[in-house]
Amino acid sequence: MATKNIATPELIRAGGLREILRAAGPCVTVLLPPFRPGEQAGSQAASLRSMIPEASKQLTDRGYAKSSTSALLAPLERLVDDPALASGSHWSRAVFCSPSVFEIVELTQPFDASVTVSGSFAIRKMAAELSRPPAFYILALSRNEVELLRCAGLHAEKVKLPPGVPGTLDEALAFDAPDHSLENRSAAGPATGDMRGVRFGTGSARERLRTHLGDFYRAVDRGVQEVVRQPDIPLVLAGVEEDVAVYRSVSTSQNLLPKGIIGSPALDREMEEILRRAYDVLRAEEIERQASAMLEARERTAPSRFSTELAPVLRAAFEGRVHQLYLNAGVSRIEVYERGTYRSWGPEDLLNLAAVQTMVHHGKVCELPGRMMPDGTEAAALMRF
Repeated sequence: MATKNIATPELIRAGGLREILRAAGPCVTVLLPPFRPGEQAGSQAASLRSMIPEASKQLTDRGYAKSSTSALLAPLERLVDDPALASGSHWSRAVFCSPSVFEIVELTQPFDASVTVSGSFAIRKMAAELSRPPAFYILALSRNEVELLRCAGLHAEKVKLPPGVPGTLDEALAFDAPDHSLENRSAAGPATGDMRGVRFGTGSARERLRTHLGDFYRAVDRGVQEVVRQPDIPLVLAGVEEDVAVYRSVSTSQNLLPKGIIGSPALDREMEEILRRAYDVLRAEEIERQASAMLEARERTAPSRFSTELAPVLRAAFEGRVHQLYLNAGVSRIEVYERGTYRSWGPEDLLNLAAVQTMVHHGKVCELPGRMMPDGTEAAALMRF
């Protein structure tokens, strides 16, 4: 197999992953955590170097020939010397290595370093990567600047709002003495030490500021809706809590997600961090949506097409009958499994195996917190037939 160059890595995609998952074992899955130069934690190259001996040991323990192990892990050995692995990345990476596959992808969610050897690639934790939207927007709010970002994959670019949309509160209201600068003073009490007076804003001043802020963000919202016209493209708000709350109170956008990024965004210095937090918001939204869909499917679907027992779910996954698979994120079932031509290289997570077979047969997979699973079950599946 040729050595991969990861200078321009890509995000994992359903079609490509489906082909990878068809590979025969043994399958080695390596997860590399994000790393920035200067951090105390080691680089991705150092993490990979430390995991190769563990992968070799697992293969040997499972009866894989020593010569075959060396050949299988050789691409990983070469990858350690790739400069891109030492230079740092804001994103986690997954490496898939088998006798017929060697692929590297980047991931929008952070993962701890790990290596897994089994009969199939360990992908259940990556299922959320396949439900991310192809594009979405981030609206970064502040009274001094409003910026709209169009995001796709690991890239974000600023988008100009239509002419006439104010960029600041002062521009919108065109007054010289903003209401938030108004103040009164009262005599200091004994608890204030050497202070001569205590500043406080007038209630009416705060109310006027909120009204003006609402007018400003209402104008911004109209401009944003001219840009974000498609109804299925999510819009994520980013800003301090008060600004986000005021914007939500005046917005009429159908694209606006109920959760946002709370904090003052510094887009010039922290673009990758803002993008990472936006993906966190999107994943949380998807989990809520999938949990609701699962409950609805359970109520409306005939018992023969909805199962919460792992054994029949796994059997149906191999048969290509699982349309949607829901997995308990806090549970694993580690066993040896063989079915037909499938060989389990030692004990492996049967929930992961169910996810692999569901994806291979064009089904969808979602991990949910245990509290969202029906009766805390390991897995649930909506069958095609």
